[in-house]
Amino acid sequence: MARLLTVNGVSYRWSLRGRRDAPEGTGWRLLTVVWAEATRQALHVRVRHDDPWLHDGDMTGLVTRDVGPDLVARVIVMARDLGWKPEERGPTLKFVLEDDARLVPAAPTGEQ
Repeated sequence: MARLLTVNGVSYRWSLRGRRDAPEGTGWRLLTVVWAEATRQALHVRVRHDDPWLHDGDMTGLVTRDVGPDLVARVIVMARDLGWKPEERGPTLKFVLEDDARLVPAAPTGEQ
């Protein structure tokens, strides 16, 4: 179910899906954001979120992050600064939210 969020006077719908990529508890969540008026150019952002309950041993380096309206609003502002135009038709833009909170373009499929 998508949640509504208004940033700089524009309304968006956002949702978060999660999954673990590795048995050690490291994983990624997929944040999807679209313009609330109509689905045009979507934004997909991979957000690292390690599950400490599934991690055995040393937890140094685990990333846990609260993905809520504040973080989503910051991501929207960064994505718009990087060329995301949710009101226009176009291919889905894909980014990764780095551990230091930078938004960087995702590698094309098949690359790491």
